[in-house]
Amino acid sequence: MTVPQRGIKVPQRVDKALRRWWHSLTGRLSLMATLVLLVFLALLSGVLERAYRTSLDEAKARELQLHVYTLLAVAEQDGDGLQLPLNLPEPRFNQPDSGLIGAVMDARGRVIWRSQSALSLPNFSALPLPLPLRQGQEVYAEVQLPDLATPYSSFRQGIAWGLDNERQFTFVTLEDAGPLYAQVKQFSGTLWRWLGIGSLALIVVQLLVLRWGLAPLRGVTRALKQMQQGGTDTLQGNFPRELVPLTDNLNLLIENERRQREKTRHTLGDLAHSLKTPLAVLKGLDVEREPDAARAALAEQVQRMDSIISYQLKRAVTSSPKSILRGVKVQPLVEKILTALDKVYRGKSVDAELLCEDSVLFYGDEGDLMEMLGNLLDNGYKYGAGKLLVKVTNTSDQRGLEILVSDNGPGLSEAQWRNVVQRGVRADQQQQGQGIGLAVVVDIVESYHGEIGIVPPAARGEEDLGGLTLQILL
Repeated sequence: MTVPQRGIKVPQRVDKALRRWWHSLTGRLSLMATLVLLVFLALLSGVLERAYRTSLDEAKARELQLHVYTLLAVAEQDGDGLQLPLNLPEPRFNQPDSGLIGAVMDARGRVIWRSQSALSLPNFSALPLPLPLRQGQEVYAEVQLPDLATPYSSFRQGIAWGLDNERQFTFVTLEDAGPLYAQVKQFSGTLWRWLGIGSLALIVVQLLVLRWGLAPLRGVTRALKQMQQGGTDTLQGNFPRELVPLTDNLNLLIENERRQREKTRHTLGDLAHSLKTPLAVLKGLDVEREPDAARAALAEQVQRMDSIISYQLKRAVTSSPKSILRGVKVQPLVEKILTALDKVYRGKSVDAELLCEDSVLFYGDEGDLMEMLGNLLDNGYKYGAGKLLVKVTNTSDQRGLEILVSDNGPGLSEAQWRNVVQRGVRADQQQQGQGIGLAVVVDIVESYHGEIGIVPPAARGEEDLGGLTLQILL
């Protein structure tokens, strides 16, 4: 038999709204802040109630002590005991069931006197009080009198009587604690009422503060939706300082993705355009009439097509700067490149010096830095005369990078430099290669919005080895 489930049926629209609220930052922060607030208010109310009760107890103890002094003022010695007048200065001691009781105990703990207000209590002699006190001792406590449901507040004080203080008595005053409990209850009700009103006000203010504080995040969401709908190309808005790195990195990611897509499209177009001429030459070859010339032209055009394809492939896979810039240590990467080049150019003794501290970081893709430095240092090994200097430092803002590569080779003039950074152009046509290494370096530098160029001899300083000195600023 299936037992039908009973419970509150929440409308679907309300349920969806509650789920969205729970899975939002506002909902979670509001819930946690409300719980913390309620726990704090509960602890605060407990502390305030305890403090209020303590202050009432202290005031009641002083009041009962004054009544003890009243009894002491009218007490007279009567043999081994004490005698007090029938009518006491405090009228409540003389009225039965007044709620204020006075009593005197001897050294054995027996009640030797009690006020008329205690006559209606037949079992008063069985008062549950501890042993009598010595002279000077004072005790305030709550006691439960026989046959009474309401506890009493009691104050006991030890008194020595006689010339040599040989007789010990304990003066006791008791008062009904009902009014005290009523005061505490009234204070507690008032306290909880105002704390409840204050907590509701704080929760409302808290929700308003959270809504105001999280407004920039909603602004980012709106900017993303606006960009997705084609309104803008980047995230636009007046964002707070804490969100600026996020929005800047998102904009950089969007820009890099768009630039990479355009770069790929342009590269494919360039590749198709560059291959038109070699293909046209191949179509025009007359193998039957001029076989030797056709073979030479075929080899030349195949080599040219291979160079074009290699360059375009390298250009297509050149990484763009990442949106989340992670620091890459430069020193171990350069040392790895130099070690590899020492093995490649084992027959050519090259004295390579690296000036780079361990704290220098490159904020970008490690593959980009490897490709860039690999091409530059390979040229230094290849064209230098045995000496190479590499100096890498961070810029003053610690986010940029400055690279100096100097060799003692023949060097390049400004005109030659502008020529060799073009695709497929080499400074030395006698050596093998496609002549695209420096062009790839320039593409990488431009993708990081950097600069690359030859350092004039007058500005080189200690980094001058007599050959070519290149400076890269990223």
